[in-house]
Amino acid sequence: VSGAAHTAVNGVYSHCGESDGVPMYAYATFWLLRKKVAGGGSDIFVVSATDGSMRLMSKAGRVEKVVDGHKGAVVSVRWNYEGTALATCGEDGVIKIWSRAGMLRSTLVQNDSAVYAICWAPDSDQLLFSSGKHLIIKPLQPSAKQTRWKAHDAAVLKVDWNPVNDLIVSGSEDCRYKVW
Repeated sequence: VSGAAHTAVNGVYSHCGESDGVPMYAYATFWLLRKKVAGGGSDIFVVSATDGSMRLMSKAGRVEKVVDGHKGAVVSVRWNYEGTALATCGEDGVIKIWSRAGMLRSTLVQNDSAVYAICWAPDSDQLLFSSGKHLIIKPLQPSAKQTRWKAHDAAVLKVDWNPVNDLIVSGSEDCRYKVW
């Protein structure tokens, strides 16, 4: 297991298993807590896997839905700030946007190389993602122009966008992190 999520009471959930007799390992997890979603709802989390799927799971650890979405591992999953959409990226270079229920809304990016990291902008109308040594901000509007810059000297593996001060942080295989 390469991913785990913690509850507010320090419970830890992780997931691994088999899919058609082939070992499947968890890759990334991300909680959607009830307080983040307008109108309440249940606490759920998503687990991405090396088999190209993601699993929407209840707080009790029950698999609510399995979605096959990528070819190769789903490397990162992130809920938007409203809890109404989920972004996934993977080894196939594709970024997809999903509904809270796991229905595909759109394929936002089809990249030539793996996408290792994604995160939502604070207003949830853009996605930040890595492509090799570069960072790219991609608006959800089809006609809007994306912003791209060389961020590191090696592959960028992690990104996050602070909703309070609007700063971006990136971490890379070059053993450096940078704040933008």
